[in-house]
Amino acid sequence: MIIRTDAVVLRAMDYGETSRIVTLFTREKGKLAVLAKGARLPKSRFGATLQPMAYTQVVFYHKPTRSLQTLTESAHVRPLMGISRDLVKLAVGQRLVELVAALIPAEEPHPPVFNLLVEVLETLNAATDRTENLLAYFQLRLAIILGFAPHIDKQTVEALSNEGGLLNLDTGAISPLHTASTATRQASRLALRAYAIFARADLDTVMRMHLDPPLRTEVNRLVDQYLQFHLEDAYPTRSEKITGRLLG
Repeated sequence: MIIRTDAVVLRAMDYGETSRIVTLFTREKGKLAVLAKGARLPKSRFGATLQPMAYTQVVFYHKPTRSLQTLTESAHVRPLMGISRDLVKLAVGQRLVELVAALIPAEEPHPPVFNLLVEVLETLNAATDRTENLLAYFQLRLAIILGFAPHIDKQTVEALSNEGGLLNLDTGAISPLHTASTATRQASRLALRAYAIFARADLDTVMRMHLDPPLRTEVNRLVDQYLQFHLEDAYPTRSEKITGRLLG
């Protein structure tokens, strides 16, 4: 069967002398691996469309009995060249595709995650400031889609004292200090309020938020701890430290 569908490139590796094996996250077939024959040749028809984070339309032969499909065509839906020209954008984008590659099962279509990934990558590409905010936003939206949405009570968040409060890792709820609960992380009032905004606000609001580096580091740590509590060993950590250094 010949499949034509939109896709985001999650990763790519050289194969043989001229080809590449590419992991795609497609709208129609979910995550799958394809063989792009001749992709490394100077005049390859694939050009730069198989770089990680590329948003493309692809055509491939699909056989359910194969774990590696054959790619025949690939063209940009919208070039996202602004990501590769900025080190911070590149780090954020790499973390986004790493999360999707690790957390989404193979060959299971997941349109909400696909739409989220495309929306955030396009915003990342166009942004001129505060690109770091996209990582926490993406991770908490991913948590909502995957079924463990943070339970945020606006009144509780607004009532936090200057001494800070607690993040409950089981529910994602925020509570005052000295609350009797297990699996909590203490954090500053500002960090918990920012965490709550990332969990509830729309993308435009998130992109207007200003976080200084220490506060951003604290918020990102809370988000990482929350996702790792729920995803356990499935939560990828390979690029986490590098991303943390660049964004902190």
